[in-house]
Amino acid sequence: MESKKPTFPFVIRSKPMLDVLHKMQMVCDVSATVLLLGESGVGKEIAARAIHNMGNRSDGPFIPVNCGAIPENLIESELFGYVEGAFTSARKEGAKGKFTLAHKGILFLDEVGELPLNVQVKLLRVLQERVVTPIGSTTSHPVDIQVIAATNKSLEKMVKKGEFREDLYYRLHVVPIHLPPLRNRVDEIPHLVQFFLQKYNTLYNRKVAFTPDAIDLLCIYQWPGNVRELENTVERLVITSGIPEVDVALVTEVLPFKGPIPPS
Repeated sequence: MESKKPTFPFVIRSKPMLDVLHKMQMVCDVSATVLLLGESGVGKEIAARAIHNMGNRSDGPFIPVNCGAIPENLIESELFGYVEGAFTSARKEGAKGKFTLAHKGILFLDEVGELPLNVQVKLLRVLQERVVTPIGSTTSHPVDIQVIAATNKSLEKMVKKGEFREDLYYRLHVVPIHLPPLRNRVDEIPHLVQFFLQKYNTLYNRKVAFTPDAIDLLCIYQWPGNVRELENTVERLVITSGIPEVDVALVTEVLPFKGPIPPS
């Protein structure tokens, strides 16, 4: 298969992430449902956007939905849309749902484990039949989409507890891709630091650099917040350093290291 490189910024310098990239390349030109798994902050949305940009749906929309951020009483109308008069506060002209907006593209369902059980039933039907019925309507319309779901939860455990539908779990679990935590891909940390340095130096019109010892120290930190925490740390240091080079002392001021710091 011809190798494809993601056009969306996606730093890959480790064997675990090369394996992830290979799986992403296999699914980017098909419509199979993908389930991205991994801890919070590992880059699941970035991976989903990379699949979109590498694949044959790159000219279509990429519609992200954070299932955990939408109130339970609104999630169904957000996903499936509604027609005029569907409920008291409905717009007169109705509204298209995210599934319809993602037609010919990709719908990214982040934090899919947060979906209420009653919405899971309707989602299962859409995945099976590729048709959407807006709230208040008796008419269904087809949608041509690829669904990428993501979660940092164990859906298997949720199924056993009755918190997630088993049939939906298997419908989502067609192509699972696990993104490893940053502590398991230390080789990428120096490259990620440089990527974020360039980003925030440009954004804030700064010329901050990191000393080699500072980068080494970043490589031994455990990063419970993963790539998101690393990016936030680099941004903070670019803004607050006050000197051209970030050294070990500055890094230890912003990161909660436990125990003695290894000597430089």
